[in-house]
Amino acid sequence: MSLGGYGLFMLADRLKNYVALLASIPLHSLNAVVQAITEVPSGRTIYVAGNGGSCANAAHLVLHLREVGFRAEDLSGDNVYLTALANDHSYAQIFSNRIRRYASPNDLLVVISGSGESPNIIMALAEAKRSGLKTLGLLGFGGGMASALCDVAVTLASWDYGPVEVAHDACIHLIKELLADGIDKSGI
Repeated sequence: MSLGGYGLFMLADRLKNYVALLASIPLHSLNAVVQAITEVPSGRTIYVAGNGGSCANAAHLVLHLREVGFRAEDLSGDNVYLTALANDHSYAQIFSNRIRRYASPNDLLVVISGSGESPNIIMALAEAKRSGLKTLGLLGFGGGMASALCDVAVTLASWDYGPVEVAHDACIHLIKELLADGIDKSGI
């Protein structure tokens, strides 16, 4: 199946949307996220949560945080535990339950959400606040309800999941690059 010229026009138009969103990433907020990560005390844990494409981005961020010497935990990385929680309690509690059980003050929660409206993300942020964690977000759709619960957030003004997820992925690479360039790994 070939879409011909229409397909190329559509692809070029969509690519313009992706590029425009990448250019609109609020750099001061991204820098503040990196600064907050560098302030996590040695030995403390950075928890990361997301759903769907944001779940994949959460795993990606955890990988890069570990590469630069941080203790990081993907809250959706343990499928057995995740499905047990969803079955025995509710899907809305899959992240907050783990925060309540395992997190300590001075740990950090990073949420990645296209909409900023997922109940499990909102509940995780609320539980993190109750537990004394600092909260960060990579958010799309103007931030949604999650933005009010984040101490610092990179908020994108796009309501289109594809470009938002690509922009979040770019933020993850930039976070890793800034951390790798600015951290003395011997002290972590």
